[in-house]
Amino acid sequence: MLSNFLIKIIVIFLPTQLGLHFWPSFSRVAGIKVDYLSPTLYLVDILLIILLLLNINRLKIFLKKHLLTIIVFLSFVSINTFFSVSPLNSLFWWLRLMLYFLTFIIFRLRNLRWEQIQYPLFYSTVLIVLLEILQLTHQSSIGGALYYLGERSFSTSTPGIGRLNSLGLEILRPISTFSHANSLSGYLLIVFYLFSKKTTPAWQKLIPFVGVLLTFSKTAIFALAIIVFKIRPEITIVVSLFLTLSQVLMQNTHFITQSISDRLFFFGYLKKIINHNIFTGVGLGSFIPSLGTQLPGSFLTPSKLQPIHNLLYLIFSELGLLGTILILLSILKKKVISVLVKPGVLGLIALLIFTGVFDHYSWTLPQNKLIFLLALSIML
Repeated sequence: MLSNFLIKIIVIFLPTQLGLHFWPSFSRVAGIKVDYLSPTLYLVDILLIILLLLNINRLKIFLKKHLLTIIVFLSFVSINTFFSVSPLNSLFWWLRLMLYFLTFIIFRLRNLRWEQIQYPLFYSTVLIVLLEILQLTHQSSIGGALYYLGERSFSTSTPGIGRLNSLGLEILRPISTFSHANSLSGYLLIVFYLFSKKTTPAWQKLIPFVGVLLTFSKTAIFALAIIVFKIRPEITIVVSLFLTLSQVLMQNTHFITQSISDRLFFFGYLKKIINHNIFTGVGLGSFIPSLGTQLPGSFLTPSKLQPIHNLLYLIFSELGLLGTILILLSILKKKVISVLVKPGVLGLIALLIFTGVFDHYSWTLPQNKLIFLLALSIML
């Protein structure tokens, strides 16, 4: 009973990012603080840990049944961390990922149902979309008590804030309680997918739909069309893989926009980063420290110290051949394949891969990872 109530609370606070940030030496590259590398204890993390403790007996039974898998996983985690460009950074990333994996297991052990989370998810979505509208109207953060939901202070003059240039006007893209408009769009996209696949009133579906549009994220808007027009997941995945392979060849083309050019910048250093340790990877969460060793001094700026904007290349660079092989072996099991080919699950994975062609938030940001795992647990 208490666990069910706590899960509802977790879902309500899922899109928030209130947390305590720490800035050890490994969170800096060339003396520059990098948000992605800052160990952070979020309010949601505390709620997840409490949920784990409440379900510790169920979890022990499950882990004992899958002891060999756990040993293989922890062995790889140890190897990946030991050979990481930034071992302490990778250790923190692995601890957070393990917390999320254990949470996902608990969702499955408790047979989490759509009816349990529908309204908490809807109410939290209404809140973040309303805040998004207010930020768009004011062209700045709202402030006040919203700070405690994790709203960051920003205005049109804030460096690095997302902007849309149209018809001679510069419009600040709202981020609600997220760190970037694209991360917000990816979160709302999965919420809309859930609402579309489950029994939900049309007016409720409209909330995340409008929220995605107001982020002005081209990728997310294309993904909306994929959902609305019911494009087959297999087609979406094939197209996404083709685009991923094409990106390597697009670096020297002249017809691309500035937005695409900024994303392709990282591909010039990708080969060197992968070659640094192609077998075990540069370490989970350590793409940026590795990038920092490759960039010329003039490029060591906050705008350049980012993960590569492609999900599959980012995963491969951080986990290496060994990690990639382990993932593929896990996926190719008959039992796993029978689950992955379910239309709802395959569609969700297709969205992940498609948005991952142009961004990294589903791998690097807590809110996006958690909403994906929540949606996956509902779709299974």
